[in-house]
Amino acid sequence: MKSSQAIAKLIDLLPHLFGTAVAPKKTGLLIAFLSAKGGTGTSSLCANLAMCLGNRKLETRIAVMDLVLPIGSIANIVGYNEAINLIAVAEQDSQPRSSAFYRESLPRIPNWYLNLLAGSPDPAAANRISFDRIEDIVVRMQESYDFVFVDLGRSLSRISLPVIHRANLIALILSTDLAAVALTHTVYGYLKSQGVDPRRIYPILNRAVGLEGMTKAEAEQVLGVQIRVTMPYMGGNFTLANNRHEPVAIKFPNDTFTLALNEVVTELADTAQKL
Repeated sequence: MKSSQAIAKLIDLLPHLFGTAVAPKKTGLLIAFLSAKGGTGTSSLCANLAMCLGNRKLETRIAVMDLVLPIGSIANIVGYNEAINLIAVAEQDSQPRSSAFYRESLPRIPNWYLNLLAGSPDPAAANRISFDRIEDIVVRMQESYDFVFVDLGRSLSRISLPVIHRANLIALILSTDLAAVALTHTVYGYLKSQGVDPRRIYPILNRAVGLEGMTKAEAEQVLGVQIRVTMPYMGGNFTLANNRHEPVAIKFPNDTFTLALNEVVTELADTAQKL
């Protein structure tokens, strides 16, 4: 009776006491993919890791959302060329879409074990997008799927930052060249200054695009943080799979890179769940 919060607490407790409390909506786990420099294979990793998770957990609903602005690339990677994309969904109606729309209407990509919300088809369309609609789309996607993989590319903006804060885990992709590592160090420091818990940042060194450059130890020294995993080099096979719109795990099932994909996505999912 002496508490100033007594009435508020009583109001909160009454529904539970009378059995009328409504359980909070279950939301899926959000894993954001981010890089500090282009050409690190961020979009390809996002799509292929999501595919591996969907292939290993067939009962799990997996979605990929391409938020790279001003133009997305995952549709080209997976071979999707239909009309449903981020801009079309954001502009189609004046009222936000329900969760059921994202669960039932997003295209299922053959052989990729995922549903896709493709990115902006051109820069002009991206300039018309509203931040409020993006935020609502992310929320509805989480309500509709068990895992949502969001490709942010190298974007740090008023649109991407709220998604980063919302994400359960942030896969920070860097390549082996000194410029990419140095820029990643800057981005890592910026994320921490914005209140992002370092435990939610998961650095991945991607060697899929070449052997040249820094070693993992050298990159860690510049970055100032432990790199969680290094993706092995697979020559031109990575580009070949992308050009044929095929998942690496299906095109090259016995490649070391495929084994690494399966290990990494398991750890990503487990870490996101724990956090």
